[in-house]
Amino acid sequence: MFKIFLGSAVVASSIFAADLQISGVEVTLDDGKKTTIKREVKPKECENVAFDPKDIFGGNHQAALNVNENCKRSFVTYFGKISPMKAAPNIDTYGEVEVLEFIEKAKTDKNLLLIDSRTENWYNHETIASAINVPYIYTKKSQYPDEFKEVLETFGVVEKDGKYDFSNAKTLLMFCNGIWCGQSPEAMKELIAIGYPQEKMKWYRGGMQSWLSVGLTTIKP
Repeated sequence: MFKIFLGSAVVASSIFAADLQISGVEVTLDDGKKTTIKREVKPKECENVAFDPKDIFGGNHQAALNVNENCKRSFVTYFGKISPMKAAPNIDTYGEVEVLEFIEKAKTDKNLLLIDSRTENWYNHETIASAINVPYIYTKKSQYPDEFKEVLETFGVVEKDGKYDFSNAKTLLMFCNGIWCGQSPEAMKELIAIGYPQEKMKWYRGGMQSWLSVGLTTIKP
């Protein structure tokens, strides 16, 4: 038993060797300014919040009144359909750590794109730093043919005589509002329909709601 535990500890140690949520990932925005994506460090008193169900959830899924305001986070429940863990068989589902690693790699690999699939009003309100906005509606060729062409160009896809060349297609990490949001799943569905390689698509299922819930940096474009 000791050997198994030790082995697990070593594996866990190597997995989290580069803890980007602590060190942060510095990115350059469109206006040339730099920002660092990392978990927001709350006051020390947050470390002493008791892990008691009444204190943590308070009956309405928010921290109870006796918890410091700086330690609280709230979220909106929605009638949208909860997404399955996999968007498609060969599309990898990412969590926050994997998103941070993707952003770090994208600084040197221009074939990696972080895509905010939400409509512009959502994107302009708040998004993940370094994400570019490609609204899911623009992946619908029949409804938005001009915007669809721009999307293909952005993603490195060449269209000729109705056929698509994905030889230089970029690897996309897509997200929207949360596990109940259908915007990024719809975009992936449209891309799959034209033959975009599933292996070149990744999905941050938790989206903005999960990102904010753990205190990671956001920007207003």
